[in-house]
Amino acid sequence: MLREHGIDHVKVEPLAQRLGVTKGSFYWHFKNRQDLLKSLPEFWARRQTDPVLAHVQAAPGGPIDKMRSILEFIAREDPDQYDNAMRAWAQFDPEVAAAVAAIDDRRMATARWLFEEAGLSAPDAAFRARLWYFYDVGEHVTRDTPDTVEERLERAAHRLKLLTSDLVSG
Repeated sequence: MLREHGIDHVKVEPLAQRLGVTKGSFYWHFKNRQDLLKSLPEFWARRQTDPVLAHVQAAPGGPIDKMRSILEFIAREDPDQYDNAMRAWAQFDPEVAAAVAAIDDRRMATARWLFEEAGLSAPDAAFRARLWYFYDVGEHVTRDTPDTVEERLERAAHRLKLLTSDLVSG
């Protein structure tokens, strides 16, 4: 509902109907609508950030291999599917804005770490991490995400090449 219609449409009764449950079963999980809304940023982190960060930690190889692995994982799984909705909500809610900023920081820190591991200085790694991350965010904000996994993988490979062509492979 958040992704499709915005935060104003995230309400107990329509959610319960959509999920095919009673309002009572909704209240088994959440005290009220505010409790549900408060849980959404954490859900977003668990669903769309934690798996990517865990994937990079488990990926074999050096930093460029790990970057490739992240980009391929993202191309296949599309873990950014709720990012636009969270960013739109964050424009009007300071607590959500802080949660979005914290997720952005975690994601960017991972990219920065990989570029440092690949041999870049801290300032250059931070800059390249921003290029990478802002591209990902911008791709979703502008809805310029390719429709097929194959196209997303091709774009990911091209992006990796541009971001790392001057670095030692591995």
